[in-house]
Formats: sequence, C-alpha cells, structure tokens
Amino acid sequence: MKLWKKLLLYFVSITGCLLLGIAVLVACSDEPDPYDYYTSFFNPNIQSKKDFGAFYFTDYRFTYTDDEPESEATINSAEWARYLEQPVTAGDVKKVMYELDSAAKQNLIQDLDQELPMTGKLANNTFLQSLKQPAHQAALQYFKFALEVEPLANTTYDEWNPAPIDTAAIANAAQKALAAAGTVNDGFIKLRYYYQAQRLFHYGRYYEQANIIYEQHIAALPSKSHIKGWALSYQAGEKRRLGDTTQAAYLFSKVFANYPERRVQAYRNYYYINAPFTEVLKLAHTAEEKAHLYAIKGFSNPEIEIENLEQVYHNMPSSPMVGTLLVREINKLEEYYLTPALSNNTDQFYSEQSIKKSYLQPHSSTKKWLLWTGIFVLFAGLVTLIISFKKQSKQSSIKIAGGFLALAGAACLIWFAVSRPRTEFETQKLSQGSFFVTMPDSVKTKYNDHIEKLRSFCTKLTSDAQYPEPQIGALADAYLYFMQNRPDDGLSALNKLEGQNLTGKLVDQKQVLNLLLSAQRMKQVKSVDEASLLPSLQWLRGKAASGEKAKADVYPENTNNYNHFAVTERNFYTYVLAPAYLRQGDTTKAALAMLNSNNGNVANYNWYITRNMPDFWFHYLHSYHLNQLISWKMKRPAERYLSFLSNGLKRVDADNLYELLGTIALREHHYPEATTAFQHVKNGKLMSASYNGQDYYSDGESYQGDPFYVEINDYPKYFAGKRYTKLTFAQRMTALESQLKAEPKADTYYLIANGLYNTSTYGNSWGLIAYQWSAYDFGREPLYYYDEDYINTSRALQYYLKARALSNDPEMKARCTFMAAKCAQKEHKAPSFMDNYDTYDKRSKEYMTQLKKNSYFKEMQQYKTTAFYRKAANECSYLSDFIRSNP
Repeated sequence: MKLWKKLLLYFVSITGCLLLGIAVLVACSDEPDPYDYYTSFFNPNIQSKKDFGAFYFTDYRFTYTDDEPESEATINSAEWARYLEQPVTAGDVKKVMYELDSAAKQNLIQDLDQELPMTGKLANNTFLQSLKQPAHQAALQYFKFALEVEPLANTTYDEWNPAPIDTAAIANAAQKALAAAGTVNDGFIKLRYYYQAQRLFHYGRYYEQANIIYEQHIAALPSKSHIKGWALSYQAGEKRRLGDTTQAAYLFSKVFANYPERRVQAYRNYYYINAPFTEVLKLAHTAEEKAHLYAIKGFSNPEIEIENLEQVYHNMPSSPMVGTLLVREINKLEEYYLTPALSNNTDQFYSEQSIKKSYLQPHSSTKKWLLWTGIFVLFAGLVTLIISFKKQSKQSSIKIAGGFLALAGAACLIWFAVSRPRTEFETQKLSQGSFFVTMPDSVKTKYNDHIEKLRSFCTKLTSDAQYPEPQIGALADAYLYFMQNRPDDGLSALNKLEGQNLTGKLVDQKQVLNLLLSAQRMKQVKSVDEASLLPSLQWLRGKAASGEKAKADVYPENTNNYNHFAVTERNFYTYVLAPAYLRQGDTTKAALAMLNSNNGNVANYNWYITRNMPDFWFHYLHSYHLNQLISWKMKRPAERYLSFLSNGLKRVDADNLYELLGTIALREHHYPEATTAFQHVKNGKLMSASYNGQDYYSDGESYQGDPFYVEINDYPKYFAGKRYTKLTFAQRMTALESQLKAEPKADTYYLIANGLYNTSTYGNSWGLIAYQWSAYDFGREPLYYYDEDYINTSRALQYYLKARALSNDPEMKARCTFMAAKCAQKEHKAPSFMDNYDTYDKRSKEYMTQLKKNSYFKEMQQYKTTAFYRKAANECSYLSDFIRSNP
C-alpha cells in the first residue's frame, strides 16, 4: 500500500474514532424532561386535553404524547356491536378482534368453519355467537376473510433479516376482497370488503389500484363509518406515493379533523410530506377545513406567533383548538421569557454574583468547531470515495473508510443544525420589589410586543363569547400581567371573573394566578402578607398531595399521571417565595420555602434530596440559621403560617440536621460547637458525600487521608495515614486551638494550617467540610461563604505564615514557605473554555504564568541548603520551572 494511502487510512480511522466518541457521549448524556424543563404555572390540561392534548407545547418532542385521542379498536368494536345489535357487546367484539394472539386467531378460523358451538374461553362470546346465526352469514364470511388476510396486511419489517413482500399473494387477496364486495348488498359489509381491497393493494405497493378503489367505490358509499376515514388516510398516502403531495397533505388534514383515532398519525404524515402550506390551503373548501390547516401549522411551530391562533379563531371560533393554541402561546412565553426572568435560584444569585452573557448569538463559538469539523470530514470522505472509485481501487478498506468519514461529517452537520441555540440573558441581582432578574431592554421590548398582541386576542376572545370557555382569555390576560411584573393589573383582570360560572380546572388555575399575583405585589413579606398567603398555600398543598403520585422530574410514561400541581407548588416556593425572603434578608424562611419546594411528590436527581434537604441548605446556611430550623423541628412554632411552613421539617432526620450543623461549624471554624453538634448524631454514621459517582463517608471508609499530613503535590491525592471522622477532626482542631491559646508554637500553627488546607478541594480530606467534589472546583470563582477555605485556601496561608514566623528551624520554614506558595496559587482563577472559548488558550497561558510567578517561590531561594528544598524542587514542576527561569 502506498504511503499516502496508509496515512489517509490512519487519518480516517483516528478521526472516525474521535467522532464516534463524541457521538457516544451525546447519545449517553442525560436528556431534559420534555414536560418539565421550563418554569411553568399555567397548566395546559385546562383546555382540550382529550381531543388535542397530544399537541400541547413541548420543545423536546414532536408531539406532547404519542397517544391518539380515541382508540381505533374501541370505535370499530362499537360499530360492529351496533350493526349486530343486542345482545352483542363492544367488549366481546374487541376481545376477539384485537386481543387474541395470532395462534388463537388461526384456531378461531378453523372453529368458525365448523357448525358446532364455540368452546373454551370464547364459548359465551356474544360476538361469535351472533356471527354463527343464519342472518349474519355475510358478516361471518367477511370476518373469516379478514382473519385470513391479516398476516399479509400486517407484515413487520426486520432490518436484520429483511424479507421481500409477497406482492403476488397480497394482490390476489385484494382481488378476492374486491370480488366479494360486488356480491354482497349489505352496505356495512360491502364497505369493509372495499376497505380490505384498498388496504391490501396499498401494502402491496399497488398504489394506483388502491387509489382507484377508494375513488370509485368507497368515497361514494353513504356511510358514516370510521372505516371511510381510515380508507381516506390510505388514499392520502397513495396520493403522496403517486407524486401529488399537496393533495396528500390536504387529505391528511381531513383525517386529522374528523377521525381522532388517527389524528396524531395524520398530523405526522402531513409534516413528513412537507407540502407548501399556501398550496394546500387553496384546496380547503370550508372555513372548518381552513381552521384545521391553520391549527396543524400552529401546533408544529415552537416559536412565539399569534397568526395561526387568530386564523383558527376567525374560521372556527368555537373549536377546542383555539384554547389549545392559546395555552401553547402561554407555555412558549414561559419557556422563552418567564423562565429566564425567574432564573433567580442560581449559585451566582445566591452568592450575590452576576454573570454576563451575550444575547442570542447565532451559534456559540463552542459549536463552530462542530460545523467546520463536519465540513472538513465530509469533504475528506467524499474525496476519498471519489478517488477510490475513479481509480477502481480494489482495497475495500479505503472505500469503507471514505464512507464512514462521509457519514461522520454528515452527522456533525446534522447535529450542528438541530442544536438550536437557547435564548440567554444578561442577568443581574434581583431588583427591589421583584423576584424577576434584570433583562436587556431589547429582550423586554420583543416579548412585551408579543404579549400585547396576545392580550388583544384574549380580550376579543372574552368579549366575543363565541368560544365555549371565554374565561380562559381573562385568565391568560392576568398571567400575562404577571409576566410583565404588573400584579395590580393582573389582580384586576382576575376580579372580572368574580361571579362567573367556571369549570373546576379554570377555578384551580385562577387560584394559582391569584397566589402568584398576590405574592408579586408584596414589596416585603410581612406577617400580614403571610397570613393572606396561608389559605392559598394550604389549598395548593392539598391539590399537590391529592394528585397523581407520578414523579414530576421523571419521564412519565403516561402524561395522564403527571402532577402539575406538584410542579406548580415546587416552582412557587423555588422562584417566588424563597427569592422574596432572600430579597429582604430572611435566609431562614427562605430555607423553609426551599424545603417545601421538595414536597415529596416531586422527584429530583440531586443527591441531597435523599436527605430531604435542598441544595441551598448545604451551601448557604450558617450555624445560626440551622439552629433556628432545629428549634422549629423540635418544637413547632405556634404561629399558623410559620407552623405550616415548617411542617416539612418532619421528614428531615434530626441526625442529618445535626450533622449538617456540625459541618457548617467546621466551615466557620467553630470547632467546639462542631464537636457538640456531631455528638448529637445518634446513628454512628455521618452523611455521605459524592466523589466521582461513589460514596465517601466522613468516618473514613474511603477517599480520605490524614488531614494533618501534606505532600508536595496535590495529585494524586494521598488517601493514607490516620483516619479522622468529622467528630474526631473537630476534637483535634479544638485541642490544637487550645494549645495555641496556651502557648503559640510553630508546630501547632503548621498542623492547623494543614487541616485547613486538606479540607480544601485540593486536599485529601475535602469531605470534612464539603458534600460533593468536582474537578471543576479547581480554581473556580468563589461562590459559597466557605470558599475562602475550600477554593482559595486563604486562612491556611495565614497559618502557614504564622508558623514560619515562629519557627527557627530552616526545614520548617522551607515547608511553610512552600505551602504558602501553594496557597497563593489558589488565589488565581483558572480559565474555563465555557466562559469564552475563543480566548481560552490565551488566558490559559496567562494563568500558568501567574502560577509560576509566585513571590513565595522567590523566598524559597533562601532555603536552598535544606533537604525539603531539594525534594520540592525535584517534585514540583512549578518550583522547578521558576528555578530554571530565575537562576
């Protein structure tokens, strides 16, 4: 093989492996819950769930559910029961037609050929008994025929063992059905024979013959049977196969409109065809047909728009599709506008930090590499294929490599195309009197313009009163005011509904909106405000508790089990009430609100939920906050509102509370208080932390070293030596501090400094003050109050310098100076390519320069004669680089 061919083959193989790895990572990564990925308070189920629930809004699925509104089996069984009349029941028809396996159906054919009575489980089946009556011989013959041809019509394709379709047998069966239809006078049976003939020709790919049967025989039959709708759906497919995609799309829209048992299927087929909408619209003969076409168009649009909603209302104002489309627009605003406006529960906000992001970049620079890689790899693959075929290469490996490379490049381009960028906002601190974050004026203008258009529609919907539930317009109007932070206007809109007869679902939605707007109007949450909130919160708790027990953060297999009230309750406490308390500085009540957000009906994949405590508690509470919570757990407050809010403390284990209190005290360097708290833990094992997906126990079972022993390099971590629990660590630190008070010594300062350093993210005992460890903690921006120790090691630096100042031993001075240098390095923020990919390389070089230009490395030069200096210079690359650059 020539050298260039070998190099090309190696390049293709390596590139293919890299792309395959990316594909595996993408495929195996977690997916967002398509029903709970944005903050929502407006329940879509209040409108048209039965008929159009499959078209509720979610941007992560083609349809909200794959279930058809009606059951085809139920409809057909009911038609047969009406045809055969009493005592035949639809249930008996369904059992025979749809619930028997293939073997049982083959046995049934033989039994039906005999004149003897049925035996076994089907002996008393009213459907079969009726078919055996002399008056129903035509129905019996048809049913036997349907059973015989079912294996031909219902063939499945196995991609591993593909078998050709027996088109001759299918065509022969279709001809038999066509002939039989001509011999019967019964319209019910005649229609079904023609349907079988069309269906068989369709599956045999005789699309012209199938289409002729529909047009010449089925279309003109005076029947209201749903069989005609199923035949119409086949004709739509036949039109598509014959090249008339516009007509096909129009026919699928008619199936969508009139046959709910095939509505989702017709909707999907309409879009698979991708016919021009304006051309399809020209075929609509009535206002109702136009309305359904606009509805289909609106159901498929994930972006904010109102034109399709207005057109549906104009053509068919009483249609349930109006309500479905209106709620879709509300839910879109929740995802694109409300959710970013309520991004008030992030670490950055809790830490009073701000993050600035660009708004609506066409594609982030982190995705540009995917585009250019895809273009390059696709081009390389195509060139390889062209060369191999032109030269008629006999080496199949070259062709395979070229084909694989082309597919990999195409996959990159497809992934780039489908990964639509999300709207990002420049976020700031919460403004006074609002739990919304600040957004750019351009964003507010864009969405406010749309909100006003939607409000005008809602006003018209309410005033016209042509829609069966016009009150939905007033509810939507009030919610739009909530999004605009105009609670007084929103409450006024709700007041217009007083005295009106609302359905139960609308009453529930009104209650939720009243709670939101009432909370939004409060500039400060005072006792009088809390008293007014209590009845609504109690009502919401009752609704969430009495709803379905499906987990809100888990994919529900059946969306009927989805507990929207539990989600509403979680969202209210998380994004509304807790930020309101934080805004006024009441962290303890904010902590209670967050506890109530995890109300037992809402699952969460976060580790902390297994302890029934929210993340916020583990990062932001101080000891005085937790002491107050413990006191409320031990003795419920007498005040009604506070008693209700603290009810969630019942499910929090007291051991876990004291364990967290002790850990917080360690962070605050209150070691005697930490010792007391840990001594309250009765079960002997303290809470576990997570490290690389495995449990870490603070009693020293794994991933913990001696916190008072340090090595020259942080990695690999030294998980050896004497083991300490949180309790024994607190006791040792208490003893060391007592020794310092009695007699300040360098050795004591050094040991305390080691304890502080090793409980940082870089040390071997990080789990003594933290519950989770991540590689991303290295050099990150400080977020939590204990990050002075956990990230920056600032207090450890002070103790190392004090130890050095008190020591007369050059070896000790060298160790202290070197550890001070390590601590000083941690003051620098490490760059992240997530912040700015384009400048990452530049900032990485600057960061490495900062690590090496360490003033304490310069001070180390005075300890050149020590054994520790020689050891450190040999093992620490930063120090050795400094020495080489500063001889």
